[in-house]
Amino acid sequence: MSELSGIGKSYRNKLSRVLENNYSVITAKLVSETLAISAQESGRLLSRWNKSGWIKRIKRGAYIPIPLESTTSKVIIEEPFLVVNSLYGPGYIAGFSAVKWWDFSEQIIESVTYFTLKKVKNRNPIHGGIKFKLKTISEHKLFGLKRLWIGSKKIRISDPSKTMIDLLDDPKIVGGITIITDFFSEYMNSEHYNFELLIQYAHQMKNKTIFKRLGLIYETMFNANEEVLSIFLKNISSGFSEFDPTVPSRYNITKWKLKTSEFWKRKYDRKK
Repeated sequence: MSELSGIGKSYRNKLSRVLENNYSVITAKLVSETLAISAQESGRLLSRWNKSGWIKRIKRGAYIPIPLESTTSKVIIEEPFLVVNSLYGPGYIAGFSAVKWWDFSEQIIESVTYFTLKKVKNRNPIHGGIKFKLKTISEHKLFGLKRLWIGSKKIRISDPSKTMIDLLDDPKIVGGITIITDFFSEYMNSEHYNFELLIQYAHQMKNKTIFKRLGLIYETMFNANEEVLSIFLKNISSGFSEFDPTVPSRYNITKWKLKTSEFWKRKYDRKK
């Protein structure tokens, strides 16, 4: 349906009551609680509003409102951060989306990345024409976050240092280490760079491979001194880990206990 149809004064008043708190996503539970009606009646209202074009279904049981002043039921999600947070919270905006937010890249980002505590079957859903990329994380990784206000709604986003640590924890989330080093270089040259915070966050993640990756990156890309490198070295594990899980890793760098590609082995050997 491309044109809005009438829903009657009573139904419109009920819809207005539901929307008056500016919810980004509407569910049967929300309607039931707001209007003090049964779940069955809430479902009927949602169906009626949807058929009339006043709300749009984006997934089973979830709808987004179409502005009451609109003349068409065609909808574009204007605040995808709010939508993904409503559908999959608790969690936070992360990955490419956080990189872009903190201005560490000029790349065009086509999807919204969100780290959630929920277990999700579809990690790449599309809602309202917007692509989302989801990753389920453990609760101990829910730290290093900043509040982000969109209108009167509050969501969370990884702070600059946590954004970098998240990428080094799971390089696959943005396509590999080479891409991450570009972002990391921008981070290091920004007002947000905080070495002590990086170390603190790396410890909190409980993943010693982060220290290995940081060590190799600092030594190879940024000519770090021995004092800095020793901080990483004393926190690495004895087993070998993959430096970049997105590419074949056939070469070992014993110092950092890392398996790397030929490209990174050559870069490391040139710096020795």
